[in-house]
Amino acid sequence: MENGWIAQLNRVLKEYQDEVQKLQKGKRMFDGVMGLGNHPGNAPCHEIMDRQVEALCGQATDAVETEGISELILRIFQAQGEWQGPEYARLMLAAIQRHTLPLISRLPAEEKEMLRRWYEQAYPRRKRLPVQDQILAALKQA
Repeated sequence: MENGWIAQLNRVLKEYQDEVQKLQKGKRMFDGVMGLGNHPGNAPCHEIMDRQVEALCGQATDAVETEGISELILRIFQAQGEWQGPEYARLMLAAIQRHTLPLISRLPAEEKEMLRRWYEQAYPRRKRLPVQDQILAALKQA
């Protein structure tokens, strides 16, 4: 199902991107300022995307085979760096990386090492969020 996981993830990310673009188009100038109006960061699409990624990672964690898991993890890691939209959504894409923690524990040491090298280059220490430090720690475990 490894190709299916990537396809599902890409679909979820595309739907999320479309929803965020709709939010941005409908945003008024002072929405969210001093608690007024509707800040797009509070929209339900963020939680929906988070739950969908969590469910997808749960399916991959429960799978018998580990083939394709490192590709799924990498794709989740890449989503934040590829994001070209508003900051609140980029931070949400960083937050979904926490769902990879159970998957990381299933990887062989050489795949963890490959992902660790990629992760350290993509997310330098000075730019990492606390959840990303947790992920890096999990990738360093042999």
